[in-house]
Amino acid sequence: MLLTPEDPRLGWWSPLPVAVSTDPVRLERFPRDCQQLLQGQIGPLANLRSSSGCAVVLTTDSPWVELRLDRLRHHQPVPQGVALEVDLFGDNPGIAAESADLRESSGTVAVRLATGLERGSPPRACWLWLPPISTVAVAGVVVADRSAVSLTAMPPPRWLAIGDSLTQGFSVQSPRAAWVHRLASRWRLPAWNLGIGGALIEPQVFSWALSAFPWDLVAIALGSNHGWKDSTMDQVAERAAVLAEAACACPARRVAWILPPWKACEDGLGPPDFAGVPLDRGTGERMARVRAMLRACLARFAPRLQLIDEVVPHDARLLPDGLHPAAHGSALIADRIAATLAP
Repeated sequence: MLLTPEDPRLGWWSPLPVAVSTDPVRLERFPRDCQQLLQGQIGPLANLRSSSGCAVVLTTDSPWVELRLDRLRHHQPVPQGVALEVDLFGDNPGIAAESADLRESSGTVAVRLATGLERGSPPRACWLWLPPISTVAVAGVVVADRSAVSLTAMPPPRWLAIGDSLTQGFSVQSPRAAWVHRLASRWRLPAWNLGIGGALIEPQVFSWALSAFPWDLVAIALGSNHGWKDSTMDQVAERAAVLAEAACACPARRVAWILPPWKACEDGLGPPDFAGVPLDRGTGERMARVRAMLRACLARFAPRLQLIDEVVPHDARLLPDGLHPAAHGSALIADRIAATLAP
């Protein structure tokens, strides 16, 4: 049985409302004017359109669900997939499953995942998470014939995660492997993932979300991308202060800034470049200077704003491309953040 996007039994976990129709729909994380603010920044503009942290949700007793995707385009050089979680934020979380690598496919794709449920058993909420970086539209969901299907009563978002590629989930195959998702599941704290790979500190791009909910937690992880060029270094303090002031003024119980993590090039380790950008000692020195600038300019916002440092272990093996951790490294980041930021 096919449920197309306009079916009222489908729910959408997405920062922006989904404009449902009979056609494939996109799950958007940012208002359209944010695209104008990032115009000319090719990497961030592409990553802005991805559906990282977005999901299709339905309550069913079907033994399997098939997610049908359209307009699938990939934007990273590592394996990429979708994931299923049953009753993620319920009282008794069930099975979790990941797809195979989808990068060999583009355009129209169908991914079937087992739910561990049986027809006639109590229906449960199935969360189908979209790829962390790729852009994609959802064409619908298929369940086994004669399965019960109903709309899921979803929890309100409680955590706003603002950041760059590490927040977005770059270099992990499964959406469940990203550190934001790991902690959202561990803390049972539903999150909006507003990570944008390649983004600088852009207060206007994120300001709209700060007042969207009375957040339990606002976590900001920006600054690394200022270290690529000398020309953007002088923007760090001013932009960070503007964003920090807005975050501290919003209705959030806790506000934290996760400082840019250690990069292998700071110790002369790792590959010589990433996507053509040098990863040399000069880049490493700028990264260290960005951290120092953020510590200095954000100190005046304490204790309202908590600084978190050293979230990436100094082990170049955890950063295959010199910058981004794979699944194991992302797990270690989650552990380190949890040690100081557990709700």
